[in-house]
Amino acid sequence: MDFISNFFGVIFNIIFNFVDVLTPVGTLGISIILFTLVIRLLLTPLQIKQQRTTRGMSKIQPELQKIQQKYAGRKDQQSQMAQSQEMQALYKKYNINPFAGCLPLLIQLPLLWAVYAVFRAPSKYITKLHDIYQEIALKIETILPNSADSIAQILKEMPLNATAKAEIDKLEGAATLFDTISNFTTKHWEIFLNKIPEVADEISMLLQQTVDYEYFIFSLVDTPSQIVATGNYFAFLIPICAGASTFIFSKISMAQSQPTTVNKDPNAPPSQTESMMKTMNIIMPIMMGSFSYTMPYGLSLYWIAGNLIMMCQQVFVAKIVKKEEAILDAQLKAEREAALAQQKKKKKKKSPQPQNGQNKSQQGEGQNQLKEQSAQLQIEDSTKENQSEIKQQNKKPAQKKTQQAGNKAKQERKQPGKK
Repeated sequence: MDFISNFFGVIFNIIFNFVDVLTPVGTLGISIILFTLVIRLLLTPLQIKQQRTTRGMSKIQPELQKIQQKYAGRKDQQSQMAQSQEMQALYKKYNINPFAGCLPLLIQLPLLWAVYAVFRAPSKYITKLHDIYQEIALKIETILPNSADSIAQILKEMPLNATAKAEIDKLEGAATLFDTISNFTTKHWEIFLNKIPEVADEISMLLQQTVDYEYFIFSLVDTPSQIVATGNYFAFLIPICAGASTFIFSKISMAQSQPTTVNKDPNAPPSQTESMMKTMNIIMPIMMGSFSYTMPYGLSLYWIAGNLIMMCQQVFVAKIVKKEEAILDAQLKAEREAALAQQKKKKKKKSPQPQNGQNKSQQGEGQNQLKEQSAQLQIEDSTKENQSEIKQQNKKPAQKKTQQAGNKAKQERKQPGKK
């Protein structure tokens, strides 16, 4: 984390030196705004990827659901691997990275912490502020031989914030006077000058120079709670602006991240994702407002400026994403129409099959009837043959009798004398 803080500290120092040439008043505040602009420009590709992924995932939901339905109820390892491979192929086909939506968030969290370290102690990273505080510490040590005891008494009355104290404790007794006074707020310096007025004349010009650098509407090293405690209630605007800008940006971002859905039922209940996003849009502004009230104003300025810059940036990003989305829409439309036409062709080929089946069954029934008729005819023919055979057999004895009678009459004719 120190490496990231040092990296951004170098960039911040360059910007500060550039602004200092233009104006010695409000230098730190202007530098924070320019630094925020640079950071947001560096994160623009990630923001484009995030929106592209969010909108693209919504567009290919029908294809994803088909794959899920295809492997529904199949929990074996082979099926799960096949499903994962098909989904990865689908993502690759449409150039969608499902993890790109989380990447900006994962990057911004350590980035925010690193920027917080820079803004919490800007004199550690900005060479001009560092030199001024070093000179102040040297003069205090020259005038006050027991400066350590005097500083300890001030810290008893007005302790440093928890983060600054933790940073000093890390040095394990090696902390110098510079390390302590570079974390002083406006209230610390007031107590110090009241208790040790003899130092005021020596360091007043140097302190005024730090005030000029660190003042931007309010003191950037003070927290809004400390500013309000002095009676300046306008400091309440800082957490209000932080929360309001977070809410507005979240609404704009959510509206542009979700693609327009056709024929969506307005009375349909919101999905689980939509409900979670709406809840986060309420919780995040409240969290940022409460954090901004207890953090140095410099960090709150970074957050407010970042939200305002991202609102403008969102318009530019949306134009790029919508152009790519139009290409994706055309591709999906063509592929879905082709798939629908192919399904219709398959249905047309399948539709005559029941008729052919009926014809076959009818032909089968006709053949059976013909077989039955031929069988009946065969039975009738065989019956007739049997009857004719019986008749012929009945005729044979009668013929024999008539033949015998004829033979007997012939014999009697041949022998007339015997009569």
